[in-house]
Amino acid sequence: MLENKSFLLPGSSTHACLLLHGLGGGVYEMQWLGEHLNGLGLTVQSVLYPGHDTQGKKMPRSRWQDWYAHILENYLTLSKTYEKVSLVGFSTGCLLGLNLAMQQPTFKLVMMAPYLGLKHEWYYGLPLEMYINTLGYVIRDLPRLRLPISDPSTEKLARNAAFFSTFNLDAVRSAIELMGQVQPKLSSLSNPMLIVQSHKDTVVDPASASILYQQISSTDKQIFWLKDSDHVITLDKERNDVFRAVGEFLVG
Repeated sequence: MLENKSFLLPGSSTHACLLLHGLGGGVYEMQWLGEHLNGLGLTVQSVLYPGHDTQGKKMPRSRWQDWYAHILENYLTLSKTYEKVSLVGFSTGCLLGLNLAMQQPTFKLVMMAPYLGLKHEWYYGLPLEMYINTLGYVIRDLPRLRLPISDPSTEKLARNAAFFSTFNLDAVRSAIELMGQVQPKLSSLSNPMLIVQSHKDTVVDPASASILYQQISSTDKQIFWLKDSDHVITLDKERNDVFRAVGEFLVG
């Protein structure tokens, strides 16, 4: 069962992980990964961002500044108790984690399906970001018919746990704004980093993983590629491979 409730799972070590969910998603995206990491002795926390923490079918408008302020508050609380704090981001949660790591001391970074550009198909014409920044001011919400998960059983579980059946384009534009702030400063990061990405991601451009890998200054960095999963790799067909790779990286 998946639930969309913030959670804190105390561990037995001095290492804590803050798990950061995606735009329009929630902590249900991180639940099974969090349980796996907690089983390895890590303290694990995942919180719902403002604009993601009220139940309803329509996604509310929210801004990255509010998401970031909330995760910073939780990071600072963890850092008072734990010697090491790592960040584990998914999709837009990666942008929030990268922004936080540029400003606060963090131990390790795990970036899963990092959002540095939306998936583009030739028949789109222009990049999707351009449509969002133009037509998106007229069309405020887009319907969300299904979640980008190839495994039908977990897609159903996630859909039952998820709050929103629309995407708020004001919130999407805010995420694009955050990307514009984070990407030029990627070279400032030297943290150990694991990047996990699927070749079959239908939401973010899989090339985002390679761009992130190339632009950071870390000497301890690696990409773990998946071949059968869609965007929500923490819940999809290769989720156990994701759990194993992330766990080995964080406790290694």
